[in-house]
Amino acid sequence: MDTILHPIMWLVAWVMYGIHSGLTALGMSGGAGPAWVLAILGLTITVRLIVLPLYNRQINASRQTQVLQPEIQKIQKKYKGKKDQVSQQRQQEELSALYKKHGTSPFASCAPMIIQMPVLFSLFRVLYAFPQIAAGTWQSASLGPINQEVAEQFQESTVFGAPLSASFSDPGSAHTTTVRVVAAVLVIFMCLSMFYTQKQLTMKNMPESAMDPSNPMFKTQKYMLYGMPLIYLFSGVAFQIGVLVYWVAGNIWNIGQQTWFIRNNPTPGSQAHREREARIRKKRLRQGLSEEQIEELEEQESRGGQREQPMGKARAKKSGQKENALDYVAQAGLDEVEADDDGVDEPGEARGKDGLTDAERARKRYERRQAERARSQAKAQNRQKKAKQNKKQRNF
Repeated sequence: MDTILHPIMWLVAWVMYGIHSGLTALGMSGGAGPAWVLAILGLTITVRLIVLPLYNRQINASRQTQVLQPEIQKIQKKYKGKKDQVSQQRQQEELSALYKKHGTSPFASCAPMIIQMPVLFSLFRVLYAFPQIAAGTWQSASLGPINQEVAEQFQESTVFGAPLSASFSDPGSAHTTTVRVVAAVLVIFMCLSMFYTQKQLTMKNMPESAMDPSNPMFKTQKYMLYGMPLIYLFSGVAFQIGVLVYWVAGNIWNIGQQTWFIRNNPTPGSQAHREREARIRKKRLRQGLSEEQIEELEEQESRGGQREQPMGKARAKKSGQKENALDYVAQAGLDEVEADDDGVDEPGEARGKDGLTDAERARKRYERRQAERARSQAKAQNRQKKAKQNKKQRNF
């Protein structure tokens, strides 16, 4: 194991030593002391900053996978009970095409964890090597910049009286009670913070359509929500105090980072998304915008922020729309509107801040809805044609 991890162990040792040297240059104690604890915290921040782009991809991939769950379930239901090789291959092809279309992958959300695990194992082995390097029993005289003198200084550094290289299961010859109390507190905090981050992703940032109890992904996330903290609750007794400090600091970073992402970029249809929309609506009301202006902005945002272009009669006819003012008014829910063909306003018609009357505003809303329906119908027809063509090709 050490042979495989040795390059990463060497890099971890140099990062910790470099951060410790920087802290001592700023005036902290150069020997045993809190500078080594802060070096572990610095290592945590360094690793988190490196994997930050991957974390963004993980959040986006997880969100896309949650949104796609209804479509994934439709494909799985389509091939339910079909165990032949051709059906299984077609199911995989359709799922792959669906993931490719939306730019995601079922494995993209695992990338940050996969990258961090070697770092965590290497840190575990580096901390495990410190006592042996200090005693002169390590396989070599040093590990990167960590020689016997540096290892002895690290050995004497503590967190609330517990040595960084000690663990709950191996507290060492002295401070047994202190080591086990500190280790137990850190393990419990690590499990609680892990549970909190998983619960945010599972309950607050997941759309209702994906929270079906029969949904396999939702089941898996619920198992992870309760199972992962329990696993680390029992396996954490073997981790050194330094590893627990790294892990707890990483979980605190995750809570802050995840809270920011969920608040500012939540999954559409989730509880966090509804809360964000309510905050934005209140802010716009405080700015003096009317309900109609807010609805206009929300419609633009739902279409991706694109501005709705004015539609002439020729375009309206091509889209299958009818130029009938009474129909526009009926769709908008208005009872009586009087409008002339020459565009002259009837007496008593008031114009809002946008320069439109109620009838003109209702007409524009109706035009947009009709155009959206026409586009949706055209897309559905194209999909049906492509599906028929693909079916014919496969049958051929």
